[in-house]
Amino acid sequence: MPVFFTEQIDGQYAILHEDESRHLIRILRLKQGDPVDLVDGRGNLYKGIISVPNPQNTRIRILETIKDHLARKYYLHIAIAPTKSAERFEWFLEKATEIGVDEITPILCERSERKHVRQERSGKILLAAMKQSGRAYLPKLNPFVPLHGFLQQARADKKLIAHCRTNPDDFPGGSAAPNLSWLVLIGPEGDFTPEEVAMATARNYREISLGEAVYRTETAGIVACQLISYINQ
Repeated sequence: MPVFFTEQIDGQYAILHEDESRHLIRILRLKQGDPVDLVDGRGNLYKGIISVPNPQNTRIRILETIKDHLARKYYLHIAIAPTKSAERFEWFLEKATEIGVDEITPILCERSERKHVRQERSGKILLAAMKQSGRAYLPKLNPFVPLHGFLQQARADKKLIAHCRTNPDDFPGGSAAPNLSWLVLIGPEGDFTPEEVAMATARNYREISLGEAVYRTETAGIVACQLISYINQ
């Protein structure tokens, strides 16, 4: 079933913006009366049919609303130093969305090789990954921020920093109590400096290992997503 994104929902009808409408009509060649699924990025899945096909603003009649579609019982925030390769960071955004993440913050560390993120392009990747994976929650992508500033403002029930100088047995354990918020820091290719780790632990971040292997930054981010998912299952 095709899945489209919209925030324009009024009662029993929804309007698709131009990009989604053009894809529906000119690429998929859908017509009036064809069934479609809609998501709004806030956890709602809508079952509907095409009422008025238009390449600029297709109108959908909503037949059913499913709230909290594929909702998870925890909140996950990944703060990660973007890789030098934009493609690898974008791969992380895609896969993290598929696995399940609520918030992503690009952080600038002492050993960072990338100091900016293409915010608009990254947002489109998150949106496409949400639709492709059948999820209904769109992760929040925050602006780039220096690590020291992030540490001063970030809040979570469980705060973790993953780096290579930990014991491989120091996995991120913890209880699976519902509604906990988790925050995991992932450093650049050269890892966090000892001073950065000290800054984090001074603010009650727990040092963790993601395993015996040394992962690339984007892989470490994905492993962290999967581990937190596993803990909360």
